[in-house]
Amino acid sequence: MITYRSRFLARAEVWFNNEPDDTRSVDWILYHQRSHPVPGAQTKYFYTFLIDLTRSREQLLAQLNKDTAHKIRRARDRDKIICECCDPREREVRNRFELMYNAFAAMKGLSPLDRPRMESMVAAGVLDLSVAKDPQGNVLVYHANYRDPCRATAMESPSLYRKLSDSAARNLISRANRYLTWSDILRYKDHGLKSFDFGGWYHGNDPEMLKINDYKRGFGGQVVREYQCEQILTLKGWVVLHTAKLLKQARLFPFRPTAPAASSQTMLAHGQIPVPTE
Repeated sequence: MITYRSRFLARAEVWFNNEPDDTRSVDWILYHQRSHPVPGAQTKYFYTFLIDLTRSREQLLAQLNKDTAHKIRRARDRDKIICECCDPREREVRNRFELMYNAFAAMKGLSPLDRPRMESMVAAGVLDLSVAKDPQGNVLVYHANYRDPCRATAMESPSLYRKLSDSAARNLISRANRYLTWSDILRYKDHGLKSFDFGGWYHGNDPEMLKINDYKRGFGGQVVREYQCEQILTLKGWVVLHTAKLLKQARLFPFRPTAPAASSQTMLAHGQIPVPTE
């Protein structure tokens, strides 16, 4: 379990089927990617794309599609991309990652890096950072993954891809990203992990999101359905989160105070859709 403070609440996150530690000082828990719902918690389906790392290296290689395998070989053999593990315990490593992430987030209209959450993951020993560089040592893309003894899941992969207008440079980063993913997969297998997942699978019609699905599908694997669960433990937590939801609805529907609930596609975020009422 990782714990950190937001502006108003003490938050906790529990991943996969792990169980929470002492929760007496926590207002709110988010359970990521459970195989079964948490009793009494609000629950959404979570779809992701899972790679079975118990397969041999030869089997993992054979399940790559032709395009993905070609780009990995080109990144390794012709582009001479360098893939490295980073030590997230080093503050300078975290600072460099944050600089890249915040530039990436600004281009995509996302919030800056949640540094307290990152620091909590480092303290718990569950943050895995890796980087792909060109032969001159310039950073092309970072990967930040959650990792425990059995499983790793992709969280963030910031790069400056969108900033570049040159197609050759964009293609280089795209190949480096695939090669870094493949390097992560093989490293996790060598370390005895059982599975790697890509942190979500999109169900919808957005062409850009469907391209991300195609990227993931290129590594083989399968789509699996899991559960994302939210448990509010204190009155303070309920008030803050309920108020935040009301404010968000007011911003989304300023002229429709009685607007219906958002559709499944609107609520989907990295694979999340609501669980239907039984």
